[in-house]
Amino acid sequence: MLTQKEIAQKWGLSRARVCTMVKNGMPLTSEASAHQWRLANQKRVSRTQPILASSENIETPDAGSLKSENSLGRLIRAKRAELVAYSLVARASRDGNPVAMRAAISGWGEAKKRASEAEMEHARYEETTRQTIRMDEVREFITTWFGAIRNLMDAMPSSLSARANPSDPECAKVAIQEGVDQIFVTIQKAEGEFK
Repeated sequence: MLTQKEIAQKWGLSRARVCTMVKNGMPLTSEASAHQWRLANQKRVSRTQPILASSENIETPDAGSLKSENSLGRLIRAKRAELVAYSLVARASRDGNPVAMRAAISGWGEAKKRASEAEMEHARYEETTRQTIRMDEVREFITTWFGAIRNLMDAMPSSLSARANPSDPECAKVAIQEGVDQIFVTIQKAEGEFK
């Protein structure tokens, strides 16, 4: 013979919930018979019950973007559906309902797939419309333009020294070179921050 307290601890339910189940006819002769009764008397998820309780409400984006037929609207809807599906998993777990749990996990898996597909579709759209740029394009741009700037800076001491100090161009060249070296040191420090 089991006690209600033992069942509550083993199943992770509140004692009040177990008490209600016993009042509804759950036997306490053995855990197997109690489990069998529980599966046979498992409540189906009500179609009239709201999917999200008011305490579970998910932040809603503005109605325009949620109803939009572009890739952003589909992405927002897919992410919202994934959150709702996850909340159903949490509810089934909280209720201790294995039937609803199986269905909720399956639905959540499908919702995650759809959200991932919507993210990829939106990323392709942003790349096609040039709202985002691929990393290889950014690197090519930086290499091309910063390479040209580096070449100009490397040539600066020799090209400007005679104009900067006609009486002692070598002194001017050293001063300009020190300035250029300081700029390169600063650039290298900044590059280290982004690695």
